[in-house]
Amino acid sequence: MYRNVIYYFSGTGNSLKAARDIAAALGDTELIPMQGSPSPGEGYERMGFVFPCYAAGMPKAAAAFLQALPLAPDCADYVFGVVTCNDSPGNALPMLQEILQKKGLALDYGNAVETVGNYIVLYPVESSFMQQSLDLTLEAADKKTAEIAAQIQHGSRLPAAKKKLPFSVFYGLGNQYFKMMERRFQVSAGCTGCELCARLCPVENIKMQNGKPQFLHRNCANCMACIQWCPMQAIDCGTKTQDRKRYRHPDIKAKDLVIQK
Repeated sequence: MYRNVIYYFSGTGNSLKAARDIAAALGDTELIPMQGSPSPGEGYERMGFVFPCYAAGMPKAAAAFLQALPLAPDCADYVFGVVTCNDSPGNALPMLQEILQKKGLALDYGNAVETVGNYIVLYPVESSFMQQSLDLTLEAADKKTAEIAAQIQHGSRLPAAKKKLPFSVFYGLGNQYFKMMERRFQVSAGCTGCELCARLCPVENIKMQNGKPQFLHRNCANCMACIQWCPMQAIDCGTKTQDRKRYRHPDIKAKDLVIQK
């Protein structure tokens, strides 16, 4: 059995890149996607959770996975959480801490990595560079990830703050907004029926019908994987995204996310 384990959720690769880098620094670490129903192990030295911030909180799909994951209070000696975000991690870490506490686990360390935002429905990718170029933003994210990995290696303690009411309100409104936006997803005539969107979707919200993707309007995570990874840029959200640049983490390939299913 591996000494360490990291559970991760990723749509366009930012969180998978962070999880991979931390795993490489720790060594002897298993990476498990927050999908399906894996059987958790016990006796880990370190257990981590790496995921993005959506609407100032945890992605609902990641939270649901973790809530359903049976974890014993003594399954790991050290538990950490790392959130990738465009600006602020909001209540993501306090939410993680609450879920873990209900399982008898403490969140020993929680931190965030600011990186390129992928929510193309709300803003162009360029607006998330924080007055830096794409390369500089990703370089700064890698540097922060390396610092976090070193702190985790040394067993640093950094508990999560308490939930903040404005973030909680935004989380509720944001997830309602997600449902509304997903119903505006559309597929153009440029679609070649490659099925990549359906294969990537972490919540199986897309099925192929007559060679075209159909959105099930069931449990969309708004991870933007379908829009951002489409090789023909044939998937859009209404008229909001048609002229906006697509983004995927340059060190992550589509197959890296497909194989996690």
